[in-house]
Amino acid sequence: KMRDLPPLKALKAFEACFRYNSFTRAAVSLNVGQPAVSHQIRALEADLGKRLFKKQGAQIEPTAEARSYYASIQPALQAISDASRAMRNEGRYQGVQIGSYPGLATYWLSPRLSKLSQAHPRAAIRLITAELDRDLSLDGLDCAILFGNGTWAGAQSIKLIEEEVIPVCSPAMYETWKAASADDLVADAPLIELLDQEERWYNWEDWKKHMSVTEAHNPSSIAVYNHALGLHQALSGQGISLAWRGMVVDLLSQGLIKALDFPPLTSDRGYYLVSRPGFLDTPAGSLLLEYLA
Repeated sequence: KMRDLPPLKALKAFEACFRYNSFTRAAVSLNVGQPAVSHQIRALEADLGKRLFKKQGAQIEPTAEARSYYASIQPALQAISDASRAMRNEGRYQGVQIGSYPGLATYWLSPRLSKLSQAHPRAAIRLITAELDRDLSLDGLDCAILFGNGTWAGAQSIKLIEEEVIPVCSPAMYETWKAASADDLVADAPLIELLDQEERWYNWEDWKKHMSVTEAHNPSSIAVYNHALGLHQALSGQGISLAWRGMVVDLLSQGLIKALDFPPLTSDRGYYLVSRPGFLDTPAGSLLLEYLA
């Protein structure tokens, strides 16, 4: 009977915690805070009358009851997911739908999709852009290029671009600032600040720490909420922007922008091609990967 079912949110939290052995990683995968996940697990334990997880240092360990429960419900959850995806796909666009952020789509992805289309005119590809990860759900896409550490719940991922962040500007502005020190740059140059709601990207504050700069930003800094706009302003000579080297490789090779000679900011994160399971094994997925990797 339907009244015997626990809330779907609690089941989703349980499934994520079981796979990751971590409330924190489960919360990231579900795009919620860790307290919300802990609350859902406590509610499910109260409903079932069983303890589901025990602490093991920084991780959690499923109990024997949790393992048995997961084995029973996982096929049902997968069946619901598959049926829902099939229902959504009825009557939808039949080509490949790929999503990404506006900046990456403009300066890196679009040129590669254009080459694919020229070589394979009958390939149908639709590009969808959004600023926030939550607006690029694989429920409505075949794949997406997302920024992160390579872990997305229930998805395959392949790294396309390493995180290597450098200051870039127009050729004319480069001539003005090419010999400047890091302190001079921060004190006097027109820096283009990317304001990110989700605090995903390296910014000028991170760059200052990396370069051991202590001065505050100058009043002429420019603030934008969109990486594509920030790069456009850099291209048009309005300021100096931080950019991901792999993203602007075409602009650099064409001489449209130049990189100032400073050590890059790096991490083990990057831009990944994230897809629903099995998509990259299809002819369309394999063709797309060939042009993006």
